[in-house]
Amino acid sequence: MILARLALRNLLRQRRRTALTLMVVVAGFLALSLAGGFMAQTFQGLSDAAIRGGLGHLQVLPPGAAEGDEAQSLEKSLPDGEALAARLRTDPAVAEVLPRIQFMGLLSSGAKSVAFLGTAVDPVLEPKHMATTEALTGGARAAGGAGSRWLSPDPSLREVILGTGLARALGASVGSSLTLMSTTKDGALNAVDVDVVGLQDLGLRELNDRFLTVSLATASQLLDAGPARSRLSVVLRRPGDTAAEQARIQALLAETSVKPWFELASFYRQVKLLYFAIFGFMGLVLFLVVLLATANTLLMSVMERVREFGVLRAMGLQPGQLLRLLQWEGAFLGLLGSALGLAVTLLLRAGLNALHLQMPAPPGTSHGYELNIHFVPLVYAIVAAGLQATIQVSALFPGLKAARLRIVEALRHV
Repeated sequence: MILARLALRNLLRQRRRTALTLMVVVAGFLALSLAGGFMAQTFQGLSDAAIRGGLGHLQVLPPGAAEGDEAQSLEKSLPDGEALAARLRTDPAVAEVLPRIQFMGLLSSGAKSVAFLGTAVDPVLEPKHMATTEALTGGARAAGGAGSRWLSPDPSLREVILGTGLARALGASVGSSLTLMSTTKDGALNAVDVDVVGLQDLGLRELNDRFLTVSLATASQLLDAGPARSRLSVVLRRPGDTAAEQARIQALLAETSVKPWFELASFYRQVKLLYFAIFGFMGLVLFLVVLLATANTLLMSVMERVREFGVLRAMGLQPGQLLRLLQWEGAFLGLLGSALGLAVTLLLRAGLNALHLQMPAPPGTSHGYELNIHFVPLVYAIVAAGLQATIQVSALFPGLKAARLRIVEALRHV
């Protein structure tokens, strides 16, 4: 404890240099912690968008469907998807199973036809577990009346919800009558007339330009699908058990392919890898800055305290104890810098979140989002541990230099 007291006294004695080093540590902690909170917000938003956008926590697919053309999934379908969904609903870990049909074709307004990617869903179950109604825009009707609404559960009604870009390309609006054309699962061309009841902004321009949603009843009439389904979206009661439940359900349904949502959400994986690369590079730069700043502070301290170290050695202090003395100084710098950095981070995070800043739309998306930096204790702990380790490493060279001082030369040093 004597070495710890000596280290603390020296830091308090050299207040200006200590303050400058602490500023570097605090800035490093602040930058890495805020970046970690922003990453957590981004990952949370992307995962929620993927899960509630239709993937669910698990997807039950026909064998080989994930490697094929998803738009033509009835070529590789679950022959009796409804019965399989009913079987899964009896599983105690499953909250709900949402059957869906994915298909492609042409959408015509009479004067113009546009290719589309369609998804057929259950109008009753879908809004309970997916963000379907949240994506509806306030599109006006062509002939007055209310704006966008969700699909009716009435199977006799042929209704469609269009992506905003697809509606714009056709000049359609809520209330327009269009014609859906596609091929049945046997390859025959078929068409049905549908009414536009809503417009949907899915967040990605490519999807908005091609995507539409219909009910399973309408898709069955168009595709002659019968009980066949392209895939089943499984919503779990405990999302944290996704990996374990995926393995268990796959063993139960050996005739199908069961995939977790994060394997199918390619955009989520790409953004995650990009952010980890940016975060890693920024961490490396800050590691070098903190390393050099702390090493400079401790090295200058050694050069100014040569005679002090000589006296300590003459009094019986061993070279290894001098090394530990510098390590104690580094430890205090790391602990105090991390504590101050945590306080500044929490204050700045609260201030930024209170401002409700609107971030610009990322590339390829149709709208921005509100900045909300998450509170992630694990990130703070990792950053503090990383900075502490960096400072302890930076204290090694000055400590070794102090340990090699000769007593006689140190006492004569001016």
